[in-house]
Amino acid sequence: MTESVEDSRPATDDRTGDDGSAGFRDSTSLTKWIRGTLLVFIVAQLVSMWIHAERALHRIDQEVPNTLHGIWIAVWVVTAVLIAAWTYRANHNARQLGAADMHFTPMRAAGWYFVPIAWFWKPYQVMKEIWRASVDPSAWRGAPVPPLLRYWWVLWIVWFWCWEIVVWAGVLDEGRSEPLAMTLLATYFVLVVALCLVLRTIIGEVHGMQLEHHRRQAAGSNG
Repeated sequence: MTESVEDSRPATDDRTGDDGSAGFRDSTSLTKWIRGTLLVFIVAQLVSMWIHAERALHRIDQEVPNTLHGIWIAVWVVTAVLIAAWTYRANHNARQLGAADMHFTPMRAAGWYFVPIAWFWKPYQVMKEIWRASVDPSAWRGAPVPPLLRYWWVLWIVWFWCWEIVVWAGVLDEGRSEPLAMTLLATYFVLVVALCLVLRTIIGEVHGMQLEHHRRQAAGSNG
């Protein structure tokens, strides 16, 4: 994957500044919530995989209860909202730590996850900028980007299209048990688990770097 060109071009109106509320906000609780929710999301996906596999192999015949569908949807929504909230907070905190002229505002950093088509590359640009600003807020443009972010980006794109294929092929609805259908089903769930685990790692690393910078700055100002 090649680096995005947004690092070298002049910033657009996304660089309008912060959200109007100053001050570093400790995101420890939010980080714990989102990392925990991602684990719940993984468990929900594994349960879903087991149920669909059992139906495909005709070991169970009943439809998935509506209550279970509701739980899955609720987990999806809560996970998406927490990811957006964490992204907003991480962008905000990077600015408070001294990262100047960031391309994305906190609001737009969070919002790009929900914009069709743009969600294939904008979240990666957002996360890359947040990571760099968390590594070295004073000189963030030159900070390195680890392969972990690229893995997350590739997993997101491949998982999305795998989901589209699974839905289009009717694997989930028809309980098909032929090898191709089962392979698609297994691939989808492996991708979603890997995606969640990589994202948990990124969130934890960013939070740790930002908290360490904040502690150092606080200690320096008090000294």
